Amino acid sequence: MGGGGAGEVIVPYRDNMPEVLDKFASRMAGVLIEHMKRTDTDKTGEGKVVEFVTPDELRKKLELNIEKDPATLDTLFSDVQTTLKYSVNTSHIHFFNQLFAQVDAIGVVGEWITSVINTSMYTYEVAPVFILVEEYVLQKVGGLLGYSNVDGIFAAGGSQANLYAMLLARHRFFPHVKKEGWRPEDRPVVMVSEHSHYSTLKGCIIMGLGTDRCIPVKCDERGRMDPAALEAKVNECKEKGFHPFYVCGTAGTTVLGAYDDLNALADVCQKHKLWLHVDGAWGGAAILSPAQRHHMKGIERTDSFAWCAHKMTGAPLQCSLFVCNNAKGMLQEANGTRASYLFQPDKLYPMEYDTGDKSIQCGRKVDCFKLWLLWKARGDAGMASLVDKAFASAQGLAAAVERREGFEMVAPQQCTNICFRYVPKSLRDKPKEEQDAVLDKIAPKVKRDMQLDGSTLVGYQRLGNLTNFWRMIIVNPSFTDKDIQWFLDTIQTYSERVVDEK
Repeated sequence: MGGGGAGEVIVPYRDNMPEVLDKFASRMAGVLIEHMKRTDTDKTGEGKVVEFVTPDELRKKLELNIEKDPATLDTLFSDVQTTLKYSVNTSHIHFFNQLFAQVDAIGVVGEWITSVINTSMYTYEVAPVFILVEEYVLQKVGGLLGYSNVDGIFAAGGSQANLYAMLLARHRFFPHVKKEGWRPEDRPVVMVSEHSHYSTLKGCIIMGLGTDRCIPVKCDERGRMDPAALEAKVNECKEKGFHPFYVCGTAGTTVLGAYDDLNALADVCQKHKLWLHVDGAWGGAAILSPAQRHHMKGIERTDSFAWCAHKMTGAPLQCSLFVCNNAKGMLQEANGTRASYLFQPDKLYPMEYDTGDKSIQCGRKVDCFKLWLLWKARGDAGMASLVDKAFASAQGLAAAVERREGFEMVAPQQCTNICFRYVPKSLRDKPKEEQDAVLDKIAPKVKRDMQLDGSTLVGYQRLGNLTNFWRMIIVNPSFTDKDIQWFLDTIQTYSERVVDEK
């Protein structure tokens, strides 16, 4: 697909909006729609997940230079095609690498709409529709959680959503920090499971606690935080003169997909007067499904919750939110500065509709609309179906792993993470220590070969005493039993090939 017709020269881009829309934007929209159609209709997985080339090779294929004179629209079109060719097709049925997959078409339209409107989420006067949409979605999520007096905000990713929880906890227990900073006698510490996401560590850096004040709590064999160990750590820190104030539980850990026992954690936190946040960035989607909500029993007893809707509902990246329980107005108290050029008290509407002062950002992307639009298109039942389908597919894969010779689960399936290893035939009579040593080394090589072929992307992982194993993530609603067999065949074929090469 080149430029215009035969002999046509598309003029350089200056400021001619009609021509840009006619000759570039509308044409490019057609290409993007066809790209999404191919991804959705090709259930066979025949196309590549990625056309992998090294950074040095890719740099040669891209026309990265920005010249003094403007490029032609034809050149820009070619640049975008190159971008599509060498980007990872995350909607491909064989993309299992991350905690997200196939993008929702209605969500994409929502993203386009907000880009065309091109506004920011700080005041009602510049984002009237979106302020109300955000309010509605946050209240709906809060209702699913069983929260009261809900407050919240859409955030720039799950890590930032978790940071909001830490900021509110700090404001509740150390309100002087907003104006004065930390006092020597404060000695704050936070508690997280040893399998928690690294965002809590980063939050400690950002808030000036330091990573040494982030106390890891041991997990059980399923990767769930041990409530008894949590209480022991709290008591230990108190005895040493520290002030525990925040606990981060997890609904769906990044590697094993573990759901913490929220009721047990809440018992500890209520006893010791600690803020209990739940990082549900990944597994929090279980709240959408009556069949899966049991994983998050006790969520109504927590203080706050973070969720990335882009991880299991197909909302385009990024789409993350933070909600808090019985803390209406606290985001404003903790983060507000009342900049006079934005948040005037004498506008045509109540000040609470200017939500930007609750945020740690100023300019804020409109992320609520795409989730609202796709949720409305699917309805509650459709959203629940997405989650149920992912869990059912994960259960099917786990069962297939347990049945198949040479394959073994390294942890039970909890969310839609399947953690397993494949032992090639030549290693099966070897001691486990020898198996582990070989498997640890060949996993990167197996992934390398699959990536170079473009057949699939799937992650491998070390965890605790476990050497490298495969962490397979199921999100794509198009995944079928046929794909289960294809995937296991692929892991087996590539693994045997790598071992034979040795």
